[in-house]
Amino acid sequence: LSSCGEESHGPRTEPEAQEAAEKVPTAEQQVPAGQSAGGVEVTILPDNPTATGCLSIMFQGNPGRSAVVWKINGEIVSSRFSSQLCSDHYKRGDRVTVEVGTKDQGAQASVTIANSPPKVIDISSTPDEIFAGRDVSVVPVAEDVDGDTVDFTYQWLINVDADPLLTEATLPGDKFTKGDTIQVMIVPNDFYDDGPTYESHSQLVPNAPPQITSQPPAGITSLDYRYQVAAGDPDDSSFTYRFEEAPEGMTIDEKTGLIKWDLTEATPGLHTIAIIVSDPDGAEAAQEYTLTLKPGE
Repeated sequence: LSSCGEESHGPRTEPEAQEAAEKVPTAEQQVPAGQSAGGVEVTILPDNPTATGCLSIMFQGNPGRSAVVWKINGEIVSSRFSSQLCSDHYKRGDRVTVEVGTKDQGAQASVTIANSPPKVIDISSTPDEIFAGRDVSVVPVAEDVDGDTVDFTYQWLINVDADPLLTEATLPGDKFTKGDTIQVMIVPNDFYDDGPTYESHSQLVPNAPPQITSQPPAGITSLDYRYQVAAGDPDDSSFTYRFEEAPEGMTIDEKTGLIKWDLTEATPGLHTIAIIVSDPDGAEAAQEYTLTLKPGE
């Protein structure tokens, strides 16, 4: 057997210059369609070719002449000594025929160029960071040798289990939680055939950091300043609250996030308040703001 780039004649040597000048076989010399004569048999490989790579031949016996004639849809494209024909000559649907030898000592074989199934070569996904509660979308990039339009079908897997309802390009964020693994399988289709299934890497859903959802009071309205810090994330319901910076006398409850400040003995001026909220896994969120305390307030 031969492969693209190899001669199928085995020990045959490259023809000499005068042999290379042989003409296209005459009508009397040509092998009739489908005929095998003089113990010569020829096969085109592969037997179900697509518009990629090269066709090559394997033959048995001793052809009456050394020229190999390749035809596409009945038209001669090569009539020298090449035991291969590559895909820059043919496309899907073409009928490729090869003739070796003569009508008395030769053979002919034909194949039809089949469809090249599409292939997913890459995917992109959003968002960059995957957390519970965030929808995840994928955009596949496909390659189709025949230039066909490619459609896709999707199957999402949560912890290796395929959910028959999760078959869109977007995975809803409420379908997975911290610690789950998510993966998508994508099958491309060019109307003629399905291509090979693309399997993404399995992604572990990490802990989501908390988010501070409250805003501090716009100003000071009484001598008993209060601000209830509120936070949340899709993974946790309990948080730890602390100051990174705060004026003297201001306190924050580490479990509830309630800030208190008695202004009767507070020092006038500009004060910075920096709050840190932590979840049980140590992920943090921060909020910083300033308060201006005027004399006599």
